[in-house]
Amino acid sequence: MIKITNDEIILDDYLNLKINPNSGSLLYFLGTTRNNNLGKKVKYLEYETFKEMAIAKLDEISKYAVSKWKLNQLDIIHRIGRVNIAETSLLIIVSSPHRKESFLAIEYIVDELKKIVPIWKKEFYTDGSAWIGTSDNPN
Repeated sequence: MIKITNDEIILDDYLNLKINPNSGSLLYFLGTTRNNNLGKKVKYLEYETFKEMAIAKLDEISKYAVSKWKLNQLDIIHRIGRVNIAETSLLIIVSSPHRKESFLAIEYIVDELKKIVPIWKKEFYTDGSAWIGTSDNPN
């Protein structure tokens, strides 16, 4: 499943998924909003996207990861719009026969998502705002 949503991502909504009997590993990665970055106090984030292209790029990443690490399950859910402190903006669920493949797949997916998927993050501080992922603010 690949999903881009404006809705809050609630982990409990995804915990009752049927576990593949061929999997010895089931990992959940949550990307959450922290209250600081670049030495500033963060109030909240806003994500924007070119949804059709983002879905296509996430699908490309997904197909590669499933093939390379022989994953039994891969779900990527990304939130757009306003995301408050401690809320989830990204959920990745991976299962595979062994844990190493799951860990490697999640690391690859997060890194590639940040590099090639057209989802843009703007941080709002107590003293202004900044787009993240630009040459001025690479985080």
